[in-house]
Amino acid sequence: MSALKDFEQTLTKSERRVWATLTTPIKIQDFLDKLPYSIETGYRCPLRVLREQVAHCFDGALFATAALRRLEILP
Repeated sequence: MSALKDFEQTLTKSERRVWATLTTPIKIQDFLDKLPYSIETGYRCPLRVLREQVAHCFDGALFATAALRRLEILP
């Protein structure tokens, strides 16, 4: 099974609803733009970004990469 499929199976029902709305690069960016910016020095995986609803630049980049891979925009 792929990492992306593993990720999606880990999501709760409400997280799946949010994830399902991220259908274009613009929607992914809008989602990230609405999150509070984290000043912490640690990193969050895409699952933690979705659950904690907070991210800094690197966290957002990882999240966007996962979302774009789901849309098959990135290999």
